[in-house]
Amino acid sequence: EAARHCWSKNFMDVFKQFFADHSHLFIDAPQELGGEQNLEYYALFQKYLQLYETVLSKYIESLDVSVNEFYRELMEVRDDPNIKDKKLLHFVNYIVASTDYESFYKIMGRAAKKARLAEMSAPDQAECKSDTGETKFSEGSKGEGKRTADMDSKYGHK
Repeated sequence: EAARHCWSKNFMDVFKQFFADHSHLFIDAPQELGGEQNLEYYALFQKYLQLYETVLSKYIESLDVSVNEFYRELMEVRDDPNIKDKKLLHFVNYIVASTDYESFYKIMGRAAKKARLAEMSAPDQAECKSDTGETKFSEGSKGEGKRTADMDSKYGHK
């Protein structure tokens, strides 16, 4: 039940939004964690932990279980060599890694890379008007969606 809830769109979207909202801070971050770190990264990690613990705690409390008890059970599952359920083990490792700075740093690095790629491709798909008033798409749109003012008027579009 806990795995189903934590993999749900409602639960995950909170964190995906957090990563997207703050990814710009990691645009120039070194790919590998090591050496001196920007203190802003760790401060952001603390904000993320606060959010994570708040969201997870609300769910755990709805199960009528304490947060400590929940984590104790996670550790028991993780450390039990007799548990062969790969999905359950993956879930436990995911929950534990979610509170790890190194994992957070890697996720933020990937989010920054994704944001940078989206930013770079956005101008390629921008629509612009030519000197003749034709609506054109830039070269980067690979010909998809090209139209002219003549075509628009022919089909009743403006």
